[in-house]
Amino acid sequence: MTITWVQRSGKKLPEDSKKHTFSKGDARYWGAPGRLFKDHRVADYSCRFSVRGQRAQICLDTSNQKEAAKRAATRYKLVSLDGWEAGFALYRPKETLPTLDEVSVGRFIEVASKVSSARRQTLDGYAKAFRLIISEVRGISGDGKFDAYKGGLIKWRAKVDTVAMDTITPAEILAWKNKRLRGAETDPLAKRRAIVTVNSLMRNAKSLFGKKLLPFIEQSVTLARPLPFDGVALEKEPSLRYISKIDPIAILGKAREELAESEPEAFKVMILALVCGLRRAEIDNLLWRAFDFANSSMRVESSEFHELKSEDSAGKMDLDADTLALFRDYRAKKPKAVFVVESTLKHNSKAKAGRYRCNPVFKTLLAWLRKNGVDGHKPLHTLRKEIGSIIASEHGIFEASRYLRHADIHITSAFYADKKKTITPKAFAGLLGNPAAVADGGFTGSGEYPPKKRKTKNDRK
Repeated sequence: MTITWVQRSGKKLPEDSKKHTFSKGDARYWGAPGRLFKDHRVADYSCRFSVRGQRAQICLDTSNQKEAAKRAATRYKLVSLDGWEAGFALYRPKETLPTLDEVSVGRFIEVASKVSSARRQTLDGYAKAFRLIISEVRGISGDGKFDAYKGGLIKWRAKVDTVAMDTITPAEILAWKNKRLRGAETDPLAKRRAIVTVNSLMRNAKSLFGKKLLPFIEQSVTLARPLPFDGVALEKEPSLRYISKIDPIAILGKAREELAESEPEAFKVMILALVCGLRRAEIDNLLWRAFDFANSSMRVESSEFHELKSEDSAGKMDLDADTLALFRDYRAKKPKAVFVVESTLKHNSKAKAGRYRCNPVFKTLLAWLRKNGVDGHKPLHTLRKEIGSIIASEHGIFEASRYLRHADIHITSAFYADKKKTITPKAFAGLLGNPAAVADGGFTGSGEYPPKKRKTKNDRK
């Protein structure tokens, strides 16, 4: 160990090269950078510490840093010796130990959104799911919440956001889940939809409580244990494999006749969804610069107007001659246009999830699709599933996964790829429609295939 000597008060004293460490009961501990902080709402310093499994943020009622460090050390020692209630009672007789009654749903969502790295639209989806669950758990009426223009949504959200976080228990979340599922027990199809909906809501809401987020969330607010979704499992998902119920070739042909001239923007959306397999948001924000007419391709990528769902969503796709010629013709008519699909609405960078620039165009196409037999919950997404099924049938599941730009081939296999080829056993071809062929075939009912040929007298010789 290296020891150096320094002059202090006329005496030589050894100074260890290691830095001094101080306990939280020492003001010098709190004087270190980053230990004290100021809330943006007040000028006084605050500190945070944990004692006996409880963590709290404490305002020190002074804007002087040295004095704040002394008070932080004193409060820590008091709480360590006598407990939280005694420590607070000494300095603030009228104030009791902070509880999660002060941490509302709205405050929690605000803090979680700040520390999460998810896209803004994704966070909006998480918050929407969590608020919906809380509103149903607490029996907060949803009447008027879809009336955004007259303030109905703001009023509903304000009611939900005031609910205290520590009043929401896993038992209540479980009861909410069971109530939703039992309400659809009499109808198998309704129950299937209820399971998918419940799992989707829980999966999105639980994302606000991610293990990587909680340490940062709890630097600002104190969360009681157990957390609302602790121990509440998702239901076993029913099969989500897509089953085709439409004729995509007939649909496209009819759209060519009825939409190409009268509703060209809706027809563009039709082609981009059914032929190119683009998602709604990707269509909404597709730029003309994404087309490479020289190389017969199109590039799906993030832009200044839109961030893709994930990095895996980016990709280059080849365009067939007809699709290429169609969009080259559209481009020639509007050489200065920025977006491929034109709309009366302007792009809004602050728009929340589910709000699109091309909403008027989408509504026109959705009405047409439902009128022509594409009547699922999401007709536009049905077109994407159709092209996924077609590519899987023609080129295999791997190429379908690449075409749809999925992060994992298992997603394509589990959700999108419906078989298009007719597969039947050839061994029995023609037998059931021709009784004589069955007799001639020598079937004996033994279950053997191919049937053994009976030996004749000549064979025995």
